[in-house]
Amino acid sequence: MSTEPDFEVIESLDEKDLHLFGYTPKLRRAMGPLASFAVAFSMISVTNAIFFLFPGVFETTGGIGIWLWFPVAAGLMLIVLVYSHLGSRIPVTGYAYQWNSRLVGPNYGWFTGWTAMLAFFSGTASIGVSIATVFAPEIWAEPSKSEIVLFAGVVIGVAMLLNIISIKATAFVNNIGVSLEVAASLIAAAIVLVGAIFFFEHSEGFGVLTQKGPVGGGHVGLEAIGLAALLPVYTLLGWEGAADLAEETKDPRRATPKAMIRANYTSVAASLLLIVSFAIAIPHGVGAMLGQPQNPLLYIFETQVGHAAASVLKVVVFLAIFSCLLANMAVGTRMCYSLSRDRMLPGSKLLAHVPQATRTPVYSVALVAIVAFGVNLLSEGIALRVVAIVTICYYGTYALTVIAAIIADRRGNIPDTVPGGFSLGRWLRPVAIAALLWAIVILVDLTVPSSNNVAAEYTAGAEVLGVAWWLFYLRPRLKDGRVGVARGETLKQAEMARVPELAED
Repeated sequence: MSTEPDFEVIESLDEKDLHLFGYTPKLRRAMGPLASFAVAFSMISVTNAIFFLFPGVFETTGGIGIWLWFPVAAGLMLIVLVYSHLGSRIPVTGYAYQWNSRLVGPNYGWFTGWTAMLAFFSGTASIGVSIATVFAPEIWAEPSKSEIVLFAGVVIGVAMLLNIISIKATAFVNNIGVSLEVAASLIAAAIVLVGAIFFFEHSEGFGVLTQKGPVGGGHVGLEAIGLAALLPVYTLLGWEGAADLAEETKDPRRATPKAMIRANYTSVAASLLLIVSFAIAIPHGVGAMLGQPQNPLLYIFETQVGHAAASVLKVVVFLAIFSCLLANMAVGTRMCYSLSRDRMLPGSKLLAHVPQATRTPVYSVALVAIVAFGVNLLSEGIALRVVAIVTICYYGTYALTVIAAIIADRRGNIPDTVPGGFSLGRWLRPVAIAALLWAIVILVDLTVPSSNNVAAEYTAGAEVLGVAWWLFYLRPRLKDGRVGVARGETLKQAEMARVPELAED
């Protein structure tokens, strides 16, 4: 007897599930487990992060700071587990906004949704800035500001068109990008690791992993350790994107938690392998690497392996960043759509429109793309300040969601999951409390050091906009039910209606 899941039965139950939460299915449910994982992995984009952030550890603590990857990964996994617990119970697009509105209240849900939308919008913009800044020189020797903006516009435009055409097209391209990224990154890491151990004439070797102190000298204090820890913090973001595409995922109660967990531990392993391999392969000293104009990873690879191999690596990095852009745009779009569907944003009717031909929220896609392109039009200093809010907003969303899980667990209003769905059981509250403490530590690290004050100020300004919109428009309408999440059945009723059917099937 076959043990393969009957996706026709599952999809029928998924659609009924959505009705129980108060919504009519409009998005195309076309993503399987692999596509869900690929979105989560692309959002993290290990290659993208390491490509840009690699020098940071040597400028703060020295190579010894690489060991900070382990506590950061462990702390983040606590948050991933809480998200997986909730994702298997409320599989609705706009994840944290939907979860927190239903578990705590619509006002609380608004602030979570607004913060998450800031993270996704600014994240998409930051990738547009990055891809244009790094790869425009591959076309123009000394690109002007207008040429960099043109490059960004073309790439953002292509990502927008794919997202508008269908989630299936987006997932297909993203799956290819992720497959190439994983394969090429592992091959590149293996080449430099084996080469550094056995073949390269000049390399730092394993001693770099215990090298203490920033290049140029300086004391390794608490602030330096905190700044070095931000390398893995900045890298391991975005895995929850799979939850934001729940209404386009088949069997999301089971698939989404697995995608988030797998994307997290896969990214931790891949990023550690990359950073360790390239660190021990640094030629001619860390100071020489930081002092030359080329990207440090490309410099290491080209010096040790050759120009042709470095050119291939550039292509892989471009595909990885483009896949990350695709995934960020898709996730940001769905958060915008979810809020607009509940009439929470200006222009909600337009932003929530889903044409039958594409079954994608085309105007929300266009808005995310316009914001990303607009940030690229800003002067470099302002653009960097805008995109600096990304990680703070991500961890703000994490903290708000974990708090909601703790409150809801105390109230006893978290529904059960389906047979085979992820569950922390009685461990939910202690894991959530530990996750909240970890999120607070990271938020302090992201805002208190003097070098991070500007990012904190811009984040506060963006949050003030959300407070003002809530105060003057949303609050009275949330109170009388004119806007906010579709209540449908209560969570417990939805659980009771769903679980027996799944048990039978």
